[in-house]
Amino acid sequence: MGKIEDLDITGLISEKSGAPLGDAHELLVRAVLMRLGFEVGKVDLSSGPYDLIVGAFEKPKGKRLFLKVQIKTISSNSLTLKGGSRGGIDRTYKSGVKTYKYSKKDTDVILGVDKKNFDFYIFPTLFTSKYGGSVSKSKILVCKNNWAILLNWNSKFLSRIKKALKT
Repeated sequence: MGKIEDLDITGLISEKSGAPLGDAHELLVRAVLMRLGFEVGKVDLSSGPYDLIVGAFEKPKGKRLFLKVQIKTISSNSLTLKGGSRGGIDRTYKSGVKTYKYSKKDTDVILGVDKKNFDFYIFPTLFTSKYGGSVSKSKILVCKNNWAILLNWNSKFLSRIKKALKT
Protein backbone atom coordinates (compact mmCIF):
# COMPACT_ATOMS: atom_id res chain seq x y z
CA MET A 1 0.00 0.00 0.00
CA GLY A 2 1.10 3.53 -0.66
CA LYS A 3 1.42 6.45 1.73
CA ILE A 4 0.09 10.00 1.44
CA GLU A 5 3.69 11.28 1.23
CA ASP A 6 4.55 9.12 -1.82
CA LEU A 7 6.04 11.23 -4.60
CA ASP A 8 6.20 10.93 -8.38
CA ILE A 9 5.30 7.26 -8.75
CA THR A 10 4.59 7.93 -12.45
CA GLY A 11 7.89 9.70 -13.18
CA LEU A 12 6.04 12.58 -14.84
CA ILE A 13 7.02 15.15 -12.20
CA SER A 14 10.73 14.45 -12.75
CA GLU A 15 10.13 14.58 -16.50
CA LYS A 16 8.79 18.12 -16.10
CA SER A 17 11.63 19.25 -13.79
CA GLY A 18 9.33 19.23 -10.75
CA ALA A 19 7.02 22.01 -11.99
CA PRO A 20 3.75 20.15 -11.18
CA LEU A 21 4.70 20.08 -7.48
CA GLY A 22 3.99 23.80 -7.14
CA ASP A 23 0.49 23.37 -8.53
CA ALA A 24 -0.13 20.31 -6.36
CA HIS A 25 1.04 22.08 -3.22
CA GLU A 26 -1.11 25.11 -3.97
CA LEU A 27 -4.17 22.85 -4.20
CA LEU A 28 -3.14 21.05 -1.02
CA VAL A 29 -2.76 24.34 0.90
CA ARG A 30 -6.15 25.53 -0.32
CA ALA A 31 -7.81 22.28 0.77
CA VAL A 32 -6.16 22.19 4.21
CA LEU A 33 -6.93 25.84 4.96
CA MET A 34 -10.54 25.35 3.88
CA ARG A 35 -10.77 22.23 6.06
CA LEU A 36 -9.52 24.36 8.99
CA GLY A 37 -12.34 26.84 8.33
CA PHE A 38 -10.46 29.65 6.60
CA GLU A 39 -11.85 31.42 3.56
CA VAL A 40 -9.48 30.92 0.65
CA GLY A 41 -9.46 32.52 -2.78
CA LYS A 42 -7.21 31.56 -5.66
CA VAL A 43 -5.46 34.30 -7.61
CA ASP A 44 -5.47 33.48 -11.32
CA LEU A 45 -2.36 35.43 -12.22
CA SER A 46 0.61 33.07 -12.30
CA SER A 47 3.09 35.90 -12.74
CA GLY A 48 1.94 37.72 -9.59
CA PRO A 49 3.75 37.77 -6.24
CA TYR A 50 1.08 35.72 -4.43
CA ASP A 51 -1.08 32.68 -5.12
CA LEU A 52 -3.94 32.95 -2.62
CA ILE A 53 -5.99 35.36 -0.59
CA VAL A 54 -6.73 33.94 2.87
CA GLY A 55 -9.26 35.28 5.35
CA ALA A 56 -7.28 35.46 8.60
CA PHE A 57 -8.12 37.14 11.90
CA GLU A 58 -6.65 39.92 14.00
CA LYS A 59 -7.52 37.72 17.00
CA PRO A 60 -9.63 34.54 17.19
CA LYS A 61 -13.18 35.35 16.06
CA GLY A 62 -12.11 39.01 15.83
CA LYS A 63 -11.77 41.37 12.90
CA ARG A 64 -11.21 39.56 9.60
CA LEU A 65 -8.17 40.41 7.51
CA PHE A 66 -7.37 39.23 4.02
CA LEU A 67 -3.76 38.15 3.58
CA LYS A 68 -1.81 37.65 0.35
CA VAL A 69 -0.15 34.23 0.51
CA GLN A 70 2.66 32.87 -1.66
CA ILE A 71 3.00 29.06 -1.73
CA LYS A 72 6.53 27.62 -1.95
CA THR A 73 7.66 24.01 -2.16
CA ILE A 74 10.37 23.12 0.33
CA SER A 75 12.51 20.64 -1.55
CA SER A 76 15.51 20.49 0.73
CA ASN A 77 15.83 21.88 4.24
CA SER A 78 15.17 25.54 3.55
CA LEU A 79 12.34 27.85 2.53
CA THR A 80 13.19 30.16 -0.33
CA LEU A 81 12.36 33.80 0.26
CA LYS A 82 12.71 34.84 -3.39
CA GLY A 83 10.33 34.95 -6.30
CA GLY A 84 10.32 35.87 -9.94
CA SER A 85 12.25 32.91 -11.29
CA ARG A 86 10.80 29.82 -12.81
CA GLY A 87 12.46 26.42 -13.04
CA GLY A 88 12.45 24.05 -15.99
CA ILE A 89 14.66 22.82 -18.79
CA ASP A 90 13.16 25.14 -21.40
CA ARG A 91 14.08 28.40 -19.64
CA THR A 92 16.78 30.86 -20.63
CA TYR A 93 18.31 32.36 -17.50
CA LYS A 94 19.68 35.85 -17.19
CA SER A 95 21.22 35.99 -13.76
CA GLY A 96 19.14 37.94 -11.25
CA VAL A 97 17.14 39.95 -13.81
CA LYS A 98 13.66 39.00 -12.62
CA THR A 99 14.24 37.55 -9.17
CA TYR A 100 13.35 39.50 -6.05
CA LYS A 101 13.14 38.86 -2.34
CA TYR A 102 9.59 38.82 -0.98
CA SER A 103 8.63 41.68 1.29
CA LYS A 104 5.49 43.14 2.83
CA LYS A 105 4.88 45.13 -0.36
CA ASP A 106 4.56 41.87 -2.37
CA THR A 107 2.80 39.46 -0.08
CA ASP A 108 1.93 38.95 3.59
CA VAL A 109 2.85 35.29 4.08
CA ILE A 110 5.14 32.77 2.44
CA LEU A 111 3.64 29.36 3.12
CA GLY A 112 6.20 26.62 2.56
CA VAL A 113 5.06 23.04 1.98
CA ASP A 114 7.63 20.41 2.88
CA LYS A 115 7.41 17.95 0.00
CA LYS A 116 8.68 15.10 2.19
CA ASN A 117 5.93 15.17 4.82
CA PHE A 118 3.43 17.98 4.00
CA ASP A 119 4.36 20.12 7.00
CA PHE A 120 3.38 23.76 6.45
CA TYR A 121 5.68 26.65 7.42
CA ILE A 122 3.57 29.81 7.79
CA PHE A 123 6.21 32.51 7.50
CA PRO A 124 5.15 36.20 7.63
CA THR A 125 7.09 38.34 5.13
CA LEU A 126 7.59 40.85 7.95
CA PHE A 127 10.53 38.62 8.89
CA THR A 128 12.26 38.16 5.51
CA SER A 129 14.71 40.98 6.27
CA LYS A 130 16.26 38.80 9.03
CA TYR A 131 17.52 36.32 6.42
CA GLY A 132 19.17 36.08 3.01
CA GLY A 133 17.53 34.43 0.01
CA SER A 134 16.35 31.43 2.01
CA VAL A 135 15.94 30.29 5.59
CA SER A 136 16.57 26.88 7.14
CA LYS A 137 13.48 25.07 8.45
CA SER A 138 15.32 24.60 11.75
CA LYS A 139 15.39 28.39 12.24
CA ILE A 140 11.65 28.82 11.74
CA LEU A 141 10.25 25.87 13.68
CA VAL A 142 7.88 28.24 15.48
CA CYS A 143 6.12 28.66 12.10
CA LYS A 144 5.67 24.91 11.49
CA ASN A 145 1.96 24.07 11.25
CA ASN A 146 1.29 27.11 13.44
CA TRP A 147 -2.32 27.98 12.52
CA ALA A 148 -2.34 30.49 15.39
CA ILE A 149 -0.42 32.87 13.12
CA LEU A 150 -3.50 33.12 10.90
CA LEU A 151 -5.79 33.44 13.92
CA ASN A 152 -3.72 36.19 15.60
CA TRP A 153 -2.49 38.46 12.85
CA ASN A 154 -1.59 41.37 15.12
CA SER A 155 1.65 43.09 16.07
CA LYS A 156 1.78 41.70 19.63
CA PHE A 157 1.44 38.06 18.54
CA LEU A 158 3.73 38.46 15.54
CA SER A 159 6.44 40.05 17.69
CA ARG A 160 6.39 36.90 19.87
CA ILE A 161 6.83 34.79 16.76
CA LYS A 162 9.72 37.02 15.66
CA LYS A 163 11.46 36.55 19.02
CA ALA A 164 11.15 32.77 18.68
CA LEU A 165 12.83 32.73 15.25
CA LYS A 166 16.50 31.79 15.11
CA THR A 167 19.06 33.71 13.08
